[in-house]
Amino acid sequence: MTLSLEIINATRRLGGRAVLRCIDLSLEEGQFLVLAGESGSGKTTMLRMIAGLDRADAGCIKIAGAMVDDAARIFVPAERRGLGMVFQDFALWPHLSCLENVALALPSGTPKRNQAALALLDRLGVAAVASRRPALLSGGQQQRVGIARALASRPRLLLLDEPLSSLDLESREMLREELRETVRATGISAVLVSHDPEDCWKLADKVAILENGIIRQQGAPSLLWQTPGSSYIARFTGALGGTSVPFAVRDGVPVLELGGLTLMPCGSAPKSQQARLFWRGDAVRPALNGTGISAEAIGVNFEAGRFHVRWRLAGPDLVLSGYCPSPVPLGPQTISVDPGGLFLFDETGADDT
Repeated sequence: MTLSLEIINATRRLGGRAVLRCIDLSLEEGQFLVLAGESGSGKTTMLRMIAGLDRADAGCIKIAGAMVDDAARIFVPAERRGLGMVFQDFALWPHLSCLENVALALPSGTPKRNQAALALLDRLGVAAVASRRPALLSGGQQQRVGIARALASRPRLLLLDEPLSSLDLESREMLREELRETVRATGISAVLVSHDPEDCWKLADKVAILENGIIRQQGAPSLLWQTPGSSYIARFTGALGGTSVPFAVRDGVPVLELGGLTLMPCGSAPKSQQARLFWRGDAVRPALNGTGISAEAIGVNFEAGRFHVRWRLAGPDLVLSGYCPSPVPLGPQTISVDPGGLFLFDETGADDT
């Protein structure tokens, strides 16, 4: 199968500093990739390199099997890469109607241009505003028109630079559904830059997390959830905690003592003597049979259909928290902790370098 996108050992330097280092990434036809990371991690620079708005200093980039940048002999400009691009600021032509914005992006010689443009607008739920100019639309409507225009050029690859970040919650949810369905229906591949975990869960076939200019981890969203590769990825995927704890190593496996029980968290052993402990909210819960770890419920708060409970463990100076479907009384109880939902990372931040 021809890959829609392939990046091989790419590096980009700006101002003498390596913004991206040794990037290896591939995307199969029809896949949706979410490229995530903190501000300054290099995700926008990577998108610009893919788009041909920036050039790699080393390595190479292929789109649909064709070399577009080898950092030496070949550099195909953006307008010749067969891409569709959508940005945060919508970038629609203000003097044209929505229909005209989309129709002008259709390939030359497309029959019944207005009908084809209207079909795209209809797919994205904005056919009713086809005759209006962009200034008369809401932000969500403008972004839908922008996506329709990007798709009109029949791109080999669709690039989206945080297109949902400026929208309200309802508009984001609706547009995620429409975007995902449209990309699937057209069969193209897409790369979306985001800092929102919801985009990973609701859009992505594959996620790549950038940290300090390198891809720390990539794979299916479920992989990042089950085995986060760094403390940032643990937080990004919704893990709680970050508490400093001591641990031991037995046969190369990290071992954690909690309330007299020996637990083996997921992943390899951190390099330092102290570690940062993260956990999934459903890994810490009241013990059903009354046996487990002695703890005291010190706080209960309702959060979106469930209860967030804070537990102070007996013995070690450690507070864990977890989610329960119903409230629990304050005071001494016993809790169970699922080691499959525990993660240890270096206290020194070695996992972030």
